[in-house]
Amino acid sequence: MNILDFNTEFKRKILLSGDDPKTAKTYCNCMGVYMKYFENKYTTPLHITTNDIEDYILFLREKKYSNSYINQFIASAKRFYKLNGQPGKCSKIEYHHREPKTPTVLTYQECMSMCEAKIYIKQRAVINLLYWGGLRRSELLNLKIEHISSDRRISIIDSKFGKSRIITIPQEVLELLRRYYKSINPKTYLFNGDCGRIQYSAKSIENIIKNTARLCGINKRVHPHIMRTSRATHLLDNGASMSYVSEFLGHEKIQTTKDFYHKLTIKAMQDQFDEIDKKMKL
Repeated sequence: MNILDFNTEFKRKILLSGDDPKTAKTYCNCMGVYMKYFENKYTTPLHITTNDIEDYILFLREKKYSNSYINQFIASAKRFYKLNGQPGKCSKIEYHHREPKTPTVLTYQECMSMCEAKIYIKQRAVINLLYWGGLRRSELLNLKIEHISSDRRISIIDSKFGKSRIITIPQEVLELLRRYYKSINPKTYLFNGDCGRIQYSAKSIENIIKNTARLCGINKRVHPHIMRTSRATHLLDNGASMSYVSEFLGHEKIQTTKDFYHKLTIKAMQDQFDEIDKKMKL
């Protein structure tokens, strides 16, 4: 098989295992570049050795590729060789530490100003669902009319890692969606695209969030995912159960929720320090 054949079969196996198509695309892109790098040395990627893989990782580092990309490659290679009966080839290759990022969330007041902004009802519906539903952008785009029930429950079907879940939204948001539905009368997907397109675009969602934030005078770097992280942080700050929040977000493991959102949640720290500072002033 040539590179294209190996990648086509790799994608097929990933999808058959139930993974998200975006994951398959990312893995295949990484492996395509990797196999191209060795095409003059080997007739098949199955002959590439562990030392070769390590040399390739060093090459990526020399070329200043980010740790995030290198980790994508490592994950891709581990999956590729496991699916092709050679799991030991990458078993000792470790992931690289990611560059530290400063997490950003909006305050509750900032989120409310966006949710209540005087904009078109379709745009308000998008923003309210992203925040109150804690939805990923892809989940919002794939939401169909029949996924929303009258008891405030929304079914998220076959999302990241192939996981489905049921979330709940406030009654006020459900009423907003009802008004939106009567006004726009969407077909199939809750948010249809413009010019007859059956589905809204990811870029349109991004533009709604950025333009509304600007309208509300929010100077932070705002993007669709920040509504989800802000909602989770506000819930945890105010005493919501970690396990409920993890299920609400659709995380595969509760550790994901703990690792990320504990970094964002500072209200408990503030409250405790405020109490201590009061005692020190007495």
